Amino acid sequence: MSNEVKLVILIKVESGKADEQIRLYEKIKPLVLSEEGCLQYEMSRVSGSDVEFVLIERWKSEEDLTFHDNTEYMKEADSMSPSFRVGAATVLKLNGI
Repeated sequence: MSNEVKLVILIKVESGKADEQIRLYEKIKPLVLSEEGCLQYEMSRVSGSDVEFVLIERWKSEEDLTFHDNTEYMKEADSMSPSFRVGAATVLKLNGI
């Protein structure tokens, strides 16, 4: 049984603030991808929407995800997000079938 952790994160930003979300993602993406346990970190815009994004994350283990969540750059990113997002992101943790 794999310990891999898969997340789909639904993000909605305020109208006119999509560029702020994109800039933040582009800033932290290389840092996240360099983390030992990161298997995937990919954000896409929802087709037909100027304010909705989906972030897909895959981690080797729960411990790797916990380490990621506690990095200084993720704490900083989390503190910046409320300035351009509409509420908290919706995090969906997936289980394989």
